[in-house]
Amino acid sequence: WLMAWTCVILVGGGTVMTNNIGQMTEALGFDADLTPASLALFSAAQAASRVITGAVSEAALSWNLPWFCGHLSSGGKGLARPAFLVVASIISAAAHFSLAIATTEEGFALGVTLSGIAFGMVWPLMVLITGEVFGTLHVGANYMFFDGFSSAAGTLLLSKFVAQTVYDDHINENHGDSVDEGNKCFGTECFQLSHFVVSLLSLTCIVSSVGLIWTTKDVYRRS
Repeated sequence: WLMAWTCVILVGGGTVMTNNIGQMTEALGFDADLTPASLALFSAAQAASRVITGAVSEAALSWNLPWFCGHLSSGGKGLARPAFLVVASIISAAAHFSLAIATTEEGFALGVTLSGIAFGMVWPLMVLITGEVFGTLHVGANYMFFDGFSSAAGTLLLSKFVAQTVYDDHINENHGDSVDEGNKCFGTECFQLSHFVVSLLSLTCIVSSVGLIWTTKDVYRRS
């Protein structure tokens, strides 16, 4: 459940971006051409992150860590794979904090890139940690639980209940009961609170990921 919570928030944070990035650029008053560019940037960042995370987390299992990093090794020689969920959580928190305060295209692009990196890191880690912790006999079924549950719960919680609710509330504040501007929200406040919420929840994922490291000590000590 520690990994489930982490994956729900990190995946949910990514779906907030993929489902709302067009509305975000529009609300901030950026040029319309920035929307496809931002989607491409997010996609490239998450794709590169998937490849790099899988390779680096595998190599990290045999790293010789300095003594002050011993609490991340789960008792083994190298860096325990769940430690990369800590990294992903930190990047996600930074990404959505950057997006919450972004008022320029450069700041928005930075947040989009970091969000894509955090989102991409989750998927290979989810597969590999599931196989290592629960075994490979039922790895398909176990992985599909985390994949399906994280995608569904994260999208429902953060993209629907948080982001869409905040956006709709600010439409009502800006336009009342009128339908001018197609009931669209404009301004930094349209998604600012949503990004702060995701950023704070990502910080809780640091705690849950550290907890996962300690609860999987024996797995990575044996490896």
